[in-house]
Amino acid sequence: MNKTEEKILKIPFKKTRREAKIPKFSNPDDAGADARIMGFKKIIVEKGEKKLIEMDSEIYILKPLERVGCPLGFATAIPPGYYFKVVPRSGLALWDGLTILNTPGTIDSGYRNEWMAIVANLSNKDVELKKGERICQIILGRLHQYKIIETNDLPDSERGLGGFGSSGKK
Repeated sequence: MNKTEEKILKIPFKKTRREAKIPKFSNPDDAGADARIMGFKKIIVEKGEKKLIEMDSEIYILKPLERVGCPLGFATAIPPGYYFKVVPRSGLALWDGLTILNTPGTIDSGYRNEWMAIVANLSNKDVELKKGERICQIILGRLHQYKIIETNDLPDSERGLGGFGSSGKK
């Protein structure tokens, strides 16, 4: 093993579904590895209670402004000090209007259950989702330890108390 291989962080991925594919990088220098749809979980309301129901289907038609949970078919053991972000794929966002809600989805080091992407259709047309297709990317991040300190005063800055969009008015 050479020095470069010794420095590479190795993260265990476990299939949670027989047909699952572990995420892969499309190119060696990519930041994100592509993850694939391994199922569909639809939100239903039953007696005032929200539930996720696994759909027995190879294809799901996602209506405009609808969202669906897409299990990714794997679980991980992320080392302490790291986390993963689940983010949209740019081509699906541009061409089909698909995004991943709560972007970036954050997977903490202690999480051991199956990963799931929450997919939303922001377009004005139905979008067909298929099991096995690439739906999102996962990007490893390093956790920075910090402490939250309550205060009554903050130091001044050049922007000051300018609100949202105020930096674009120059």
